[in-house]
Amino acid sequence: MKQKVLKRSKKAALVLMVPTATFLMAGCGQEEAVQTAAFETLDQCATYYNPEQCKADLGQALAMHTQVAPKYTDKAACETDFGVGQCETQAQAAAAAGTEQVPQQAQASSGGFFMPMMMGFLAGQMLNRSGSQLKQPVQAQPLYKSRDDRSTFRTATNTPVAKGVGPTYIKPSSVQPKPAGVVNRGGFGTQAQKRSGSASSFGG
Repeated sequence: MKQKVLKRSKKAALVLMVPTATFLMAGCGQEEAVQTAAFETLDQCATYYNPEQCKADLGQALAMHTQVAPKYTDKAACETDFGVGQCETQAQAAAAAGTEQVPQQAQASSGGFFMPMMMGFLAGQMLNRSGSQLKQPVQAQPLYKSRDDRSTFRTATNTPVAKGVGPTYIKPSSVQPKPAGVVNRGGFGTQAQKRSGSASSFGG
């Protein structure tokens, strides 16, 4: 009898240890949020950080805008997601950014593709630049605002990063820029977040 009891006790101990070990492993692999900031203008950025660095980050965001912003074949579809008068062609965006070459997608048709206007920029890891180098830093990049959520800055991949201007905390992996594809249906913003069932935390 004693041997059976001991065997059962060992099995119970092993069963109880598994969830704890899993929890500890998950905790070790958690990504740490880092401080960055969202701005609409250079002047706003300059109140927090070095003006020259702000200018460099805005330039990077503008250059990236035509590459990462969601593309629509129809202007009305773009305005459904971002609002009337809030969309432009890739050629217009490239000209505004001072980019000489228009992306090939913009030349694919006579009218080109439509994309949302850039509403701000993510300034990158301003407070982490003088410290240790992170394996996956936050890149300066363009930010957008959807028609149904005008208070939230979002990346081109529809990840919310800040409510308004100023510092915010985000996880680097959630804001890695990606080349944009053509959007076949609307939903950028709050509705898209509800459909995907994903929840992104920011601001703390």
